Amino acid sequence: MKFFSTLFLAFFTFSLSAQSAKDVEGVWMVASKDAYVEIYQSKGKFFGKITWLEEPYDKNGNPKKDEKGKEILHMVIMKNFVFEEGEWVDGSVYDAESGKTYHGSMELENPEKLKLRGSIDSFGLLGRTETWTRLQKK
Repeated sequence: MKFFSTLFLAFFTFSLSAQSAKDVEGVWMVASKDAYVEIYQSKGKFFGKITWLEEPYDKNGNPKKDEKGKEILHMVIMKNFVFEEGEWVDGSVYDAESGKTYHGSMELENPEKLKLRGSIDSFGLLGRTETWTRLQKK
């Protein structure tokens, strides 16, 4: 019985600590491991910008650009996430490779792992989830 009490206490403690909106802030390595994204807060909402690319230049030595001709490095690809009931919701995620923007939500799996979901529908039913790894806490 002591084991289950300890396990419950550990889970409960993490659940309480994951409730802070600022817990998501910091630098994260994306699932493909070829970019870093810094998540930060501005005016009560959360944003994410690309701070490092494994290959920042194209084959001609020019900075890589998205479909719209904007440089990818330092691009804000996550916008307007709000913290509600332990997760970050109502944001948008921009895919620089395809040039498409998706509905976004985020949830901490643990202090070092972030689940980011991009969906074509606002309910999050049709989409994809990636797990990012924390590199640096803000």
